[in-house]
Amino acid sequence: MKSPLALLIVLLLAVIALFGTTAQAACGPNPRCPADASNYLLPHPDCTQYYLCNQGTACEQSCPPGQHFNAYHRQCEAPETACCDIFVPCNPTV
Repeated sequence: MKSPLALLIVLLLAVIALFGTTAQAACGPNPRCPADASNYLLPHPDCTQYYLCNQGTACEQSCPPGQHFNAYHRQCEAPETACCDIFVPCNPTV
């Protein structure tokens, strides 16, 4: 039988590995990213994230807590003005 301490250490290492990989931005080629553009922002399927494109490579980025990415303005803002989530009432700004 394994000791509770050994199980706790294994669990702790698994949690560290999980959070360590999610903290880094996932990057890769994206056909929607212009090959000749830098700092070009694209929407992500998750409203709280967006893609930062540089020469055809996209890196996932996160909006500040409580904000959504507005694809029209290409910036993070309040969910009700970003109009990304169909379940949040939309009051866009011009």
